[in-house]
Amino acid sequence: MTAAKLVQNYFQQLTHGCGNNQCLNIYCSSNSSFKYDRKFFEDPNNAAAEAIKLSHEYGSIYLDEYINSNLFLREENLQQTINKSKEINDWTLLQNLIYSVFSNRQNLSSSFLQKGFPMNISLNNEISSSASATAKSNFLHDSRITLDNDEMTLDFDMMKRSIKLLMLYEDEISSKINNALGVLFKQISNELLSSKKDELENDANFLNIFFIIFQLPYLSDPTFIFDTAYAFYSIFLKLSIDIQAKFIRVLAKHKNDLKFYVAHIQQYITMHTVKWCGHTDINSTNGALLSTEKGMHEGVFVLRILFYANLLGGERETSEILETERENDQRMEVELINRRQRHNDDGADEDNNDEQEQNQQQQQQSIEQRENRSEAVPTSPIRHRSSSFSMRTSTTEQDEFESIYENPLQIKLGLELNEYCHGYLPFDDFINEYANEKIEINKEYLDFVRQRPDTPHFSFILYPFFLSTTNKIAFLNIENKVQMYRQRHTSFFHSLFSGIRLDPFFKICVRRNHLIEDALIALEYQGIEQPAELKKQLFVEFEGEQGHDEGGLSKEFFQLITEQIFSPEYGMFMADEETRSLWFNPSAPEDLDREYTLIGMLLGLAIYNSIILDIKFPPVLYRKLMGKVGSFADLETSHPTIYKSLKSLLSFNEQQEGTTVEDVYELTFQVGITDATGSRVTFDLKENGENISVTSDNREEFVRLYSDLLLNKSVEKQFHPFYHGFSLVTRDSSLRKLFRPDEIELLVAGSQVLDFNQLASAAEYDGGYTKDSLTIRNFWNVLMSFTDEQKRKFLRFTTGSDRAPIGGLARLKLIISRNGPDTDRLPTAHTCFNAFLLPDYSSIDKLREKLLIAINNAEGFGLL
Repeated sequence: MTAAKLVQNYFQQLTHGCGNNQCLNIYCSSNSSFKYDRKFFEDPNNAAAEAIKLSHEYGSIYLDEYINSNLFLREENLQQTINKSKEINDWTLLQNLIYSVFSNRQNLSSSFLQKGFPMNISLNNEISSSASATAKSNFLHDSRITLDNDEMTLDFDMMKRSIKLLMLYEDEISSKINNALGVLFKQISNELLSSKKDELENDANFLNIFFIIFQLPYLSDPTFIFDTAYAFYSIFLKLSIDIQAKFIRVLAKHKNDLKFYVAHIQQYITMHTVKWCGHTDINSTNGALLSTEKGMHEGVFVLRILFYANLLGGERETSEILETERENDQRMEVELINRRQRHNDDGADEDNNDEQEQNQQQQQQSIEQRENRSEAVPTSPIRHRSSSFSMRTSTTEQDEFESIYENPLQIKLGLELNEYCHGYLPFDDFINEYANEKIEINKEYLDFVRQRPDTPHFSFILYPFFLSTTNKIAFLNIENKVQMYRQRHTSFFHSLFSGIRLDPFFKICVRRNHLIEDALIALEYQGIEQPAELKKQLFVEFEGEQGHDEGGLSKEFFQLITEQIFSPEYGMFMADEETRSLWFNPSAPEDLDREYTLIGMLLGLAIYNSIILDIKFPPVLYRKLMGKVGSFADLETSHPTIYKSLKSLLSFNEQQEGTTVEDVYELTFQVGITDATGSRVTFDLKENGENISVTSDNREEFVRLYSDLLLNKSVEKQFHPFYHGFSLVTRDSSLRKLFRPDEIELLVAGSQVLDFNQLASAAEYDGGYTKDSLTIRNFWNVLMSFTDEQKRKFLRFTTGSDRAPIGGLARLKLIISRNGPDTDRLPTAHTCFNAFLLPDYSSIDKLREKLLIAINNAEGFGLL
C-alpha cells in the first residue's frame, strides 16, 4: 500500500467511518468510543492533517481492514473491549479477544508495541523501509532489532498498564487465559524444536512474549503452577544462549520487575518442593532426590537467568577493575609455581628442571585458554567426573574443574564465576529456604560426582547461588572428607606395595614455647614440597604432652598461634580501634614473607578442617582472597572514617558552598598512612604527587588512587604471600566456585549472632540427665541470665570459640553429661566433642558460682 493510499484510507475513516456501530477501531468515526470530537473533522483540512499523522506514526495498523483481520492488544482496544463488555453485560467479547491474542504467538508478540514498529507479520515492505516480512514466513525481521543489541519493540509501560487493567477482570478471563497459554506454549515449543528456530528467535517481536507472560500474576497461582508455569519455564531451556543473554540484558535495564519475577519462581519452586515431599520419604535409602522432581530443573534454571540479570542490574565493578582482577588472577597463578620453584633444592637434577619447565608451559597454556574462553564455549556445562572430581595436580586440570561450574550463558554475559558485588536485589532473595531444608546434600553430592558425561542431568550443586550457606558448607565438608579419605587410601596402598609407611594424616608436632617457629617449618615443608599432605586430616601434637587429637588439640593450636602471630608485638598486622578488625601493617619488616604465608595456610586449613578462628578481618580481605580488588566501596567497612571523608570530598558542591575543593580540603596527590607503630608512611599517588592539588576535576581520580593504595598497593608485599598460603590449601576445592566472600568470612570466623535458645533446643544429654532434670533446668536458667560476655566465655569454655558456626548455635550439638553427684569440683569440658561435664549440684546458687569460676579462669579450652 502506497503512502498516498494510506492517507486516503485514514481520511475516509476519520470523516465517514466504516458504517459498523460495533467497530473496534477507535480511529474510525463509526466507533462509539471515537477518539476525537467529530465536529473537529467537519473541516477537511483537519481530517487530512490527522490522516497524514496517523499514516506516519502507525502505518496501516489502525485501518479498519487491518483491525478486522488482525488481533492484538493495545491499551486503547483493550479498554474499549472492556467498556463494551460492561455495556452489554456480556464478557464473551473480552474473553474471545484474550483467547485469540494469548493463544497465538504472532498475535501476542505483536501486542503492546512502541510507536514506529509494525504490529503484524504480514506487513508489506512498502509500509516500513526497516521491516521485511511476508505472511508466508510468519516472522518479522527488523534491522533495528537484533540478538546482539538490547533494542525491543515492546512498550513496557503500556504493557504493564494494560496487564494491570486486565487483571481487574481476572474472574472473567482466568480460565480463558490458562487455556490460551497452553496452546501458545505448545506452539512455541514446537517451533523451537523445528528447523525454523533461528528465524523464530530472530523475529523482532518474539522476545516480547516472555516479558508479557512474566507480568501475569497467574505464574504464582497454585492452580497454574504445575501446568502453565511449568510449560512456560520449559521453553527457556530450549532457547539459544544468544536470546537468553538478550533477555537478561533487557531485564537488567528493567530491573524494577525483577522482584516480581523472582517471586513467581520462588513460589513455583516451593510448590514443587511441597509436591515432592508429599510423595517422598526424606532421609530414606531409595535415592529419591529433590533435584529429580519434575519441573525443579526448569524453575532453578530460570531463576539463574534472573540471578544473572540481578548481577548485571546491580553495582558491577568497572571494566578496568574487572580486567585488573583477571590480570592479578593470572599473575598469582604464575606466582604459585614460581614460589614452589624457589623452595626447590638448588641442586635439583635436570629431570626436575624439565618438569618445572613443563609446569610453566602448562601454566602459560592455561592462561591463554582462560583469555580465549569466550571464543570456545563448552557445549555442556558438565564434564566427566568421578568421586574425586575435585582432585587435581596441575593448572590444566584446574581449568577442567572450573569449567564444571562455568556455563555458556555466564561466559556470554562476561560474568565471572564468583562475581558477587552488590546485586540489585539481595542475594538471599534467590535462596529458597524451604527447598534448601529438603535438599539432602550428601545424596546430591554422590549423584553429582557419579554423573556420566553422555547423560548429564540437573544438580543443585551447579547452581551455587541457589544453595543456602549451610548446604554449601555441608557440601564443602563432604568434599574435604573425600579428599582426606583419598589421601588415607593412597597412603595405605603406597605403604602396602612399596614397604615404606606413609602417615595417613597430616601431623604437626609443635613446642608450646616455639609455636610459630615449629609451625612454620612443618607447614612450609608440607605446603611447598608436598602440597598433597595438606589434604590429609590435620592432627596436632604438643611435644612432651600426652593426648590424641580428636579436634580439641587442633582448636587449641589454632587459638594459640593466632593469638601470637596477630599480636601487636609481632608487627605483621595492626588493629583498627574503630572497626576492631585487623589489617596488614604497610611497613612490616621485609623478612616476614614466610610468616604471612603461614597465616594464609592457617586460614585455609581452618576452613578445610572446620575450625572457627577467633580473628576479625574487614570484609574486603575475603573479597581479595576470592581474587577481587579492593575499591572505594570497601573502605566503608575497612576504613570508615576515611570513607566518610572521601565521600564528603566527592559530594562537595563548590557553587553551593561558595568556595573550592582546594581551599577547603587542601589535599595533594601525596598521602600518608599510619602503620602499626603509629608512624606516618608517605606515598605519592602520582608522580610528583606533592605538587598536584586535588581539585573538583580530579577528585574522583584521587579517591580511586587513594582507595587502591590503602587496600591494594600499600599491602601488596604482605598480601601476596598471605594469598599464596591460602591458595596452597584451598585452590583444589570448590571454595571459590561456591561461596561468596561474606560466606568465606563466616567459614573462617563464624557468626557474631548468638541465639542461646537454639543451643538449648538442640542440646543432648547423657549420664542420667534429661532436659527435665532439675540441674539441667537450673543450668539453662543460669546461662540465660548471663551477660553477653559471660555467654561468650561459656562458649569458648565448651567449644573452643565464642562464635557460632553457620546455621547458628543449634549446629554445635552441645552434649551435657552428668559428672557425678553434688561436689565442690568445677564443671569441665571436652571441646573436641562439644561436651560439657556438669556435676549434679545441690542448688542453683552453687551451680552459678562454680560455673562462673570455671569460665572465668579456664585456660585453653576448659580441659580442667
